[in-house]
Amino acid sequence: MELDVHYYLVQRIAVLAGFDKSEAEIIAYASQYVDDAVESEPISVDGEDFDTVRTAHYWIWAFNWNVQKKIYIPFHFLPPNRRTQMSCSYVTRKATDKGCVLPQLLFDMAENEEEHELRLIRMGIALHTIADTFSHWGFSGRWNSENDVGGIWLKKKNKWAHQTLRSGVYDIFLPQIGHMEAAKYPDHPGCHWKYENAEGTPVDRNNLDNAIECAEYLYSLLKKAKTKKTGPYSLFADCDDDHKEICRLLANPGKLHERVAGWKDYTGATEYSLALRCCVWVKAFCMPLSRRSVSGMWVCPGGTIYARHRPFSNGPWLVSAVACGAL
Repeated sequence: MELDVHYYLVQRIAVLAGFDKSEAEIIAYASQYVDDAVESEPISVDGEDFDTVRTAHYWIWAFNWNVQKKIYIPFHFLPPNRRTQMSCSYVTRKATDKGCVLPQLLFDMAENEEEHELRLIRMGIALHTIADTFSHWGFSGRWNSENDVGGIWLKKKNKWAHQTLRSGVYDIFLPQIGHMEAAKYPDHPGCHWKYENAEGTPVDRNNLDNAIECAEYLYSLLKKAKTKKTGPYSLFADCDDDHKEICRLLANPGKLHERVAGWKDYTGATEYSLALRCCVWVKAFCMPLSRRSVSGMWVCPGGTIYARHRPFSNGPWLVSAVACGAL
């Protein structure tokens, strides 16, 4: 998933679930910033030192196991279950799959946060990880042959077109980490594609179906969080006109900037910008950070996610890595 889903879709779904616009944009901003938090050096805020929590990492450092277990696995390729003595799978499954436990666990921990602003932020971060399960299923956050992608085919006008050059280049030059060998195909919500996995078995992926399922699931989580009732809730049943428009926008075959333009028109959300949110985050969260011990996540100047020294190491997000034996 990319900006169109992590920010604009999440913002609109939060509004439909009953959050006001300012609350919805905090949730959405925290959701998207998981893909943008590349700061890893400690900072000082009002005389107190804070360790930044990097949730995005690219290029050569992706080969580092420390990066895979602390960034890719807990934030982008969440394993389905806790580790058992008998077995442990690192391969991500959709949050709605039967027996998939960790996605709901992460959201429950975020939802139970007592402080209002921090609750919104933690829910947004959790929603990013959960949304990624609908585009990253079948892949893991570690360097392993389970992420091998052979041939790639793209469906256009009901015909399959083999992506010969791309398949060869990706397979030869990109590592078997996450969906790197599949490039951006998993993250485009309107894309229908298939690939050969490590066993040579064709895997058909209709991203639109997965994205619509994702929207429904995120709506149900946010609606339950807002109403404090179990539901059931359905985006289709509760907001039929919006459901149709969301499906139309998710099916857009265009490039990211073209898709985002459509979401901007539909949602009326404040345009996502790191610089735009900086002063807002400083005003809202710097002073509280300087006064209290922080256990868990904060979004602070420029939207950066911070944790105060050691408490984050036992926080609700890295518990996924601990649970599956990554740490």
